[in-house]
Amino acid sequence: MPPDGTPIKTLLWRTFTPAILVLAVVLGALVYNRLYDTILDGFSRKLVTTSAIAGALIDPADHDFLIRAAQVRAPAEAVEAMPQYRRNVEPMRRVRRELGLTYLYSQVLGGPKDVIYVLDATEGEEHSTIGSEDELTPETRIGLRRTIADGTIYVSPIEFQEQWGLLKTAAAPIRAQDGRIVATAGADVNISVIEVATQNALFASALIGVASLIASALVTLLIVRWVARPIEGLKADALRIAAGDRAPPAVVAAPREVARLREALAELATHLMAAMREAWSDTLALDRARNAARLEAALPAAKPVTLVADGKHRVVWTPAGDTLEARLEHRAMTLLAERFAAQPRLAAAWRDLANPAYGAVQEVRA
Repeated sequence: MPPDGTPIKTLLWRTFTPAILVLAVVLGALVYNRLYDTILDGFSRKLVTTSAIAGALIDPADHDFLIRAAQVRAPAEAVEAMPQYRRNVEPMRRVRRELGLTYLYSQVLGGPKDVIYVLDATEGEEHSTIGSEDELTPETRIGLRRTIADGTIYVSPIEFQEQWGLLKTAAAPIRAQDGRIVATAGADVNISVIEVATQNALFASALIGVASLIASALVTLLIVRWVARPIEGLKADALRIAAGDRAPPAVVAAPREVARLREALAELATHLMAAMREAWSDTLALDRARNAARLEAALPAAKPVTLVADGKHRVVWTPAGDTLEARLEHRAMTLLAERFAAQPRLAAAWRDLANPAYGAVQEVRA
């Protein structure tokens, strides 16, 4: 016998699966682009802030002296051992290490090439000694001249420099003692550092894509079961109520028709519960009245009880009436009087032991 048609679950899966894949790819691409832009913007902010702080922290008098030494090609080792150089470069080295920058330095335009390095926080083989010269890309050269002219901070795109490789650079102004802008503080980050952050962003994008696939699959599964699950739950609730459990059905998301049927079943269960509570309350009240009547008939009438009588004084309990509670207290006081008579030492603590609620205790001196 041929099948009636494709099951609805299969149709839903065929419809939603391509949409899920497209959604995951688009979402991953958007996230990657957004993260990449954020990474570049973060590096730009870091470079701008670092170069500006470095330019502000450099002592103008020391730097003016070092510029003159660099321009006249003074012996680099001797100059870099001077206090003017060391007290300015040491803070720059700490900043470079803690922020993970590739280069942090100061430079002045001029010389046979484009710039002359003054301070350099780099240590090791890549350290540029004071007086070293370097050539710049045309765009960076224009940016540094603009910084010298108007004091704005220059931020370069990622560009290739023949000696240093792919770098992203920021340059902030450095002022002389007279307030003029005479040099720039540069902060560089190598493309490898950006690539590591970008790879992390790509990994995060992949994770987000996988997570979106899983989430979309779960949503599709929920949609597929949207009709079957509520009907199965409603059937179970009806069988439970019919078996004697009068708890109303649990409220769950369901199609409109199933929700209306569940409301009717819940209303029926509520009526049944109210009827059961009323019957139980009536039965409990009847049992209490019957038990109270039997107890009241079995107890003697409440009357005064002498708790202590030793010739010097008498302690008497007097009931407040002839209620069931007073009769119960009368019985308790009678038992207490018997204990006092059997144990005279216990009678001395009658004030602590005789604590009536439906009568009063009086002490009468002989």
